[in-house]
Amino acid sequence: MTPISATNPNTQSRWNRFLSLAKNYAKIIDSRESTYRLALDLSAFDIPVLAAAAFRNFWNFMEAFWEAGIGTVMIFLAPRITSFIGKLAGKSILSKEEQKDAVNYLRFQMSELTNETQLEKGLRRILEEEPSDQRRISELYKNMENKEKQAEYHSLQADEITDFCKRCKLSEAQRDKIYRLKKAVILGESLIEGGVWGSFGLSLRFFRKYILQKGRFTGTMGYLSDSDSSKIGEGGELNWFQKIGGVSSILLSPVLNTIFLNKTKDKNKVQNNRFLSLIDSQLDMTHGVYPKLGLLFTYTSVPKWLGVFITTQGWYERVERIFKFFTILPSWWLGHRITNGILAKNADKYLANKYKVKEGILVSEECIRPKDIVTKDFWENLKYLCPEPARIHQVLNRVDKDSKDMDEKTKEQFHKEAEDLHTKTLYKGFALHSLLVWCAIMLVNWTTKLRVKSALGE
Repeated sequence: MTPISATNPNTQSRWNRFLSLAKNYAKIIDSRESTYRLALDLSAFDIPVLAAAAFRNFWNFMEAFWEAGIGTVMIFLAPRITSFIGKLAGKSILSKEEQKDAVNYLRFQMSELTNETQLEKGLRRILEEEPSDQRRISELYKNMENKEKQAEYHSLQADEITDFCKRCKLSEAQRDKIYRLKKAVILGESLIEGGVWGSFGLSLRFFRKYILQKGRFTGTMGYLSDSDSSKIGEGGELNWFQKIGGVSSILLSPVLNTIFLNKTKDKNKVQNNRFLSLIDSQLDMTHGVYPKLGLLFTYTSVPKWLGVFITTQGWYERVERIFKFFTILPSWWLGHRITNGILAKNADKYLANKYKVKEGILVSEECIRPKDIVTKDFWENLKYLCPEPARIHQVLNRVDKDSKDMDEKTKEQFHKEAEDLHTKTLYKGFALHSLLVWCAIMLVNWTTKLRVKSALGE
């Protein structure tokens, strides 16, 4: 039988358009750490949590939907909140002439604000990296249908950043202003985002009681009656400890970030302390408005999960939340490397062998194990076994570099195959990551059921 696509050009054309769209979206997702983390959050938390809750009961699914909804909205709002706080704080920190560039001043990294020499290096880095980043995003949108506005926006941003760098005058006083601006933005966003996530435990109890009108943990409602639920202590109102703990969680993020910012201000202490060095490198933003993983952790995970642990209805829900936390935490940090990273590593070896080039095209070059180096360090070996997948601009830069001496036909084939493999490993990795997290959450839910049944003597 002849395939439909071979006899129907329209079907083949639609399929090709779909593949092209999927490839372009893969580039957009992978273009920045922020968009990559957004996709990870959706695929490795929201989707599997919703899917697992669907196997329990309607009420637990609605709670999971509430949780996923808040997370998705806050991720989309985060850059806008940062920009708003930056402009607001700039009115009291920057001069009138400088206030229009408040968001551009946020593009400096904290490590570049230690002295004037580093500040000048930071300005050169911004001029070199940021406009090209915006133009790359613009080009990605140009290749997609009905994305002219997004393409134009990023193109204008590139011109604006270039103009800012040419106008920017640096001095010791300016360095102090930028530091105070960034610190104000981090603490201001801690208050807003940390407040939202710190209040999640209380808001979930409110949602459960007043929206769903349930007075107990919804996770066990598919197999446990209300009378049996009260026997094992699942119900009850918020006690004073939970109320105080829930409110304290709202303020945890700004308190935590204030302490960390004060501790990392002395760079001599930072250099001699591995923990402070890690905090110092992560307590910052990329592209001015996107929090790094460490800052995202203090904004969201710490206040959210502490608030949730304190405000749960009984130990069955609390222990389940603890299990899920220790499932999701390593998934957030290492999960994409175990899935996307290993898939990209295998595809990278294939590409390198086929086109006779060095490895490190689809994974970060620093994650390629040197042939003459043997190490017993666990974290070093983990980096090589589960590498960080390369971002699309790293892939394209390596392809351009490695294909200089190739003929046009081979160069075009190399470029196309690298992009295709990047797309496949990205989507396959997200799907596998989501499946693994779903299986882990299903196991945790099943463990809760066993514990409850055991408590009832069944």
